[in-house]
Amino acid sequence: MTLSSLFTDDLELLPLLAVAGAGLLIWYVPYLGETDPGWKGFIANILRIVFGIAYLVVLAVVFGAFIAAIGAFIAVMLFMVPLFALGGASGVADRRPRRGYRRDPYGDDYY
Repeated sequence: MTLSSLFTDDLELLPLLAVAGAGLLIWYVPYLGETDPGWKGFIANILRIVFGIAYLVVLAVVFGAFIAAIGAFIAVMLFMVPLFALGGASGVADRRPRRGYRRDPYGDDYY
């Protein structure tokens, strides 16, 4: 489910309730942790710690994926661009076929 699918005409009630419930939890858990000295406040404070760690893990994964994409781009630039510059990876279609092969009118090689 994407954010744009929330604004369609055939939307059912459950996804909207899930988004509203998540928004309520984002607001209510810190409020409960700060105001309730009982067991609910204790659990809310534990949830705040767990959510904070999960947020840091998600940030690490996103930045790791971004660094991996940059690394892949650098690898392509380091290894593929010189091949194209030397003509090793491009321009082979217009060369003559190998010795012993003939080219038929349809462009297929055969003996």
